[in-house]
Amino acid sequence: MEDSKPVCTPMVTGCSLSSNDESPTVDQLAYISMIGSLLYLTCTILDIMHAVGIVGRFQENPKESHLQAIKGILKYLQGTQDFCL
Repeated sequence: MEDSKPVCTPMVTGCSLSSNDESPTVDQLAYISMIGSLLYLTCTILDIMHAVGIVGRFQENPKESHLQAIKGILKYLQGTQDFCL
């Protein structure tokens, strides 16, 4: 993730995640841990609140597409770490 290109928005516009996705299942504990870390960040970085809320809905049965959405949020955070209020 350190070498990835930062993005300008936390989530792709029109992104539709579904619990009936056919992509492979990912590790649930790792997914929940990432959601927890992102929820902690929402206290200071309000830009990601909506995107974290959307990916947080799929904690029971996370799929690869949901993990890709989390990686998109992390890429956004990488590109905005120098921003100040």
